[in-house]
Amino acid sequence: MCGIVGYLNLNGKQLSENNYLPKMCQSIAHRGPDEIGMKELGPVALGMTRLAIIDLGSGQQPMTNEDDTIWIVFNGEIYNFHELQRLVESKGHILATKSDTETIVHLYEEFGIDCLQYLEGMFSLAIWDKGKERLFLARDRMGEKPLHWTIVDGQFIFSSEIKGILAHPKSKRELNTNALEQYLTFEYVPAPNSIFKDIHKLMPAHYLIVEKGQVEIKPYWQPQINSAPISEEEACSKLLSLLKKSIELRLISDVPLGVFLSGGIDSSTIAAIASEKVSGQLNTFSIGFPDPSFDESSFGKIVANHLGTNHHCVEFEARLALDTMTELWKILDEPIADASILPTFFLSKMTKQNVTVALAGEGGDELFGGYPTYQAHKLVQLWKTVPAVLRKAVIEPLLMRLPVSLNNLSFDYKVKRFIAAANDPPIRRHLRWMGSFPAAEQSNLLLPSAQENKYAFEEDLLNMSSTMSVLMPELTNGNDIVEFMTRFDLSTYLPDDLLVKSDRASMAASLEVRLPFLAYPLVEFALSLPSNLKVKGWTSKYILKQVAAQYLPDQIIKRPKKGFGIPVGKWVKEEFKPVVDELLNETFIRKQAIFNWSYINNLLSEHASGKLDRRKEIWTLLMFQWWWSKFLMSSPG
Repeated sequence: MCGIVGYLNLNGKQLSENNYLPKMCQSIAHRGPDEIGMKELGPVALGMTRLAIIDLGSGQQPMTNEDDTIWIVFNGEIYNFHELQRLVESKGHILATKSDTETIVHLYEEFGIDCLQYLEGMFSLAIWDKGKERLFLARDRMGEKPLHWTIVDGQFIFSSEIKGILAHPKSKRELNTNALEQYLTFEYVPAPNSIFKDIHKLMPAHYLIVEKGQVEIKPYWQPQINSAPISEEEACSKLLSLLKKSIELRLISDVPLGVFLSGGIDSSTIAAIASEKVSGQLNTFSIGFPDPSFDESSFGKIVANHLGTNHHCVEFEARLALDTMTELWKILDEPIADASILPTFFLSKMTKQNVTVALAGEGGDELFGGYPTYQAHKLVQLWKTVPAVLRKAVIEPLLMRLPVSLNNLSFDYKVKRFIAAANDPPIRRHLRWMGSFPAAEQSNLLLPSAQENKYAFEEDLLNMSSTMSVLMPELTNGNDIVEFMTRFDLSTYLPDDLLVKSDRASMAASLEVRLPFLAYPLVEFALSLPSNLKVKGWTSKYILKQVAAQYLPDQIIKRPKKGFGIPVGKWVKEEFKPVVDELLNETFIRKQAIFNWSYINNLLSEHASGKLDRRKEIWTLLMFQWWWSKFLMSSPG
């Protein structure tokens, strides 16, 4: 695992004597603390920071081919690299190392940009083709590894993280107001936008070519979906086979590894299969909370005892949260309102004390219908059978009067969010259930000078960025709502929230996290399954639970989904209140000239009094303010 950086003169001329690589590499040193590699090659400069996982002795980068005409910097892991090594050797190449990175160099020599079709793994890469004077960048199919780019003053600049670009002296720091509007609604900035104006994210499953001063971006993968009928028995057998293969490949490592184990279906199934594949006792890691409504560590311990793993569990107390957030913001360079990034970072640090690689369960919910929102979309159809007069005049007013609870996914929280968007079209409904500020509310939240556009609907904000996704479906009246929404989350929420959280939190701790559910053959298989094998009746993850039942006790299979969250609603009133007072006070807000102070003051008052639950809105604002105070002003005072 590594971080990569680089820049290219678009006019093709030799670089000046100024070398910006050391500073750029140093800015992302947490991604690869083991060594730094840099190379200037005429008009281009390539750099990397390495976390050694495979071929510890000779995997240094930048790496080249036999005659120094092709150079690469690479971040990630190619899990089928043994098979690919045999392929390039059959073509006459002599390998100088045992690393997966060198294999890609020779694949590019043989197949050009089609080399991407052979790669099974997580990656972002940059290849300089000296003969063609071409810079070639690419990102893995699902978006596990990040890649950002910009053009400033005739130079193309790229980096794994935005801070690598900001370390280049020509880079500019300016708020992208369109991205701010997206962030406030979705709680993340969807690709290809970033919160910085003119800094872009390369979309998953896309490549970028810079040649003759021009930039071209294209997709290289469309999932192959087999719509042939399949029985439940056949589906279980195929799913288990693909999952076993994926896990087996992701257990290849020259350093110690383990598994994140929450006690949910996804991580527990991975741990069960991995425990059969490793020699010796498998290390598993989980995190707990003092608040029982958020704590699921007991389920992790049940699974660990059942499998006989060497289990490590740490409790994440409120007193640790602020220090953890302060430490994490030394690494983050874009706001993300997914509060679970805090315990994920804390867990990653604890895990790194024992292993260098950890397997995790991201992707299982999107592929197999695990989120309660999928069931809620089905429930909407029943809800609408209730006469509208009865709903509007009696039932909804009564439900909206339920007392506020700040517990995890409390009954009143779920009911009120359901009612708020139940009558909206499917995409708008889904985004309102998942996000913070409805698009229509932003005209009240934002000052006119901070609103580039006034969007009435959430889908309008989404359309600014997600049209390039290879997984984004088209909504028609004939769509199966569950199938559509799982594809929708695979295109948006997974790559732009969950995988960003996983990558930044783990790499901040110099820990490599591998995600077996995102092996592209398994993804293609899951997308081929009918939705009634994913959400059957009101049972979520039906087919995955059938497979998991072969390994796990009933109390794990039948337990309700809890979700990985933290008590934000309580903490912003208590432990985080000093930060709220500092970053969301009237003086700061008015000086910043982005938000309407009276609107924010009302939010804070409603939450403090217990009148309304405003945890999501306050946390979303707080994370933006933290970002603003770090990057766009020296202090909030």
